[in-house]
Amino acid sequence: MSILIGATFADVMETIGYVAIALLCLTFMVVVHESGHYFAGKLLGFKITEFAIGFGPRIIKITNKKNGEIFSVRPIPLGGFCRFYGEDGEEEEEGAFNAQKPWKRLIVLFAGAFCNLLSSFILITLIFTFYGQLLPTVVSVSDESYVAQEHILEEGDVILRVNGRAVNILMQEDLTNAFSRISGTEMGTFTILRNGEKKTVEVKRSDIYQKDADGNLVYDENGNVKTYSAFGFVSSIQYVRLDFFTALGRSFSYGFFLVYKILWLLGALFTGGIKFSESAGGPITVISAISDSARTGFGSLAYVVCLVSANLAVMNLLPLPSLDGSRMVFTIIEWIRGKPINRRVEAAIHTVGIVLLFAVAILADLLQLVK
Repeated sequence: MSILIGATFADVMETIGYVAIALLCLTFMVVVHESGHYFAGKLLGFKITEFAIGFGPRIIKITNKKNGEIFSVRPIPLGGFCRFYGEDGEEEEEGAFNAQKPWKRLIVLFAGAFCNLLSSFILITLIFTFYGQLLPTVVSVSDESYVAQEHILEEGDVILRVNGRAVNILMQEDLTNAFSRISGTEMGTFTILRNGEKKTVEVKRSDIYQKDADGNLVYDENGNVKTYSAFGFVSSIQYVRLDFFTALGRSFSYGFFLVYKILWLLGALFTGGIKFSESAGGPITVISAISDSARTGFGSLAYVVCLVSANLAVMNLLPLPSLDGSRMVFTIIEWIRGKPINRRVEAAIHTVGIVLLFAVAILADLLQLVK
């Protein structure tokens, strides 16, 4: 009994540790986001009243005696905020948020998402350099294929680009989509990495003899050997370390690939292509995903952090009430009209919006828990 209790206690403590790592990662992403708003605001002359990490009552409060800015830490580590003076009011004195020119406000509002994307690019570059990128690596080549007969591909070759487009892998279908860029018998171009050196090679599909599980040729009813069209090589997805400059260049394509995947998922949710109960999740789901990746290893954790950071950037730019994207829409309307929409109406919309967003997040978490 004591051994069982000890093992259970150890499991609980291990789980708590991984959840703590997840919360630290989430807090880091939130701090990066809010720091974008903060530093952009400081550079453009906005008056900032408080920079907070977390939600709930203040447990740590530090006040800058020179300008009155408050730095605070709060007990619920699921967000944070950078509060500007006059952000939701009608204050028009110098330094007030709504007294600033629209283009300045747009920069400040966009800066949070920009910093999330920038941090993703930096983190992706470091991951690709020191840990590796998941890339298709040739493990075998069929002797009867064009790529073997012409000595084009070899075991160990890493495929970086197909027909000029970077190969980025988030799921197995991404690899299939990459190879489908070369159709039929047309000649295609692979950029490969061989023994640390980049090469560009021309590839095409070949008619490969079909074999059974024992390696014997398969014949049709007329006695002819069955064939199928294929590139004639087998690849597996492996972590491949890249040199710094290659990693830096590929970080941008991978970062925008993540943004595309997030937008595709959102589109599928709105059109019904993916069920809300299967794919959406709130903060608990996010923390669970990060902690699960931490159990797998640093590589998985880093990849998930990049994905969540990109997701945070994209979601905040959506024109949903209370989010940065919605505030940007109101600012653009004001810029075009030459006067703002009633500030109280806008503030009410954002208030209702944040309540609804929290409700949707809670619902998404509950649906994930009851699956």
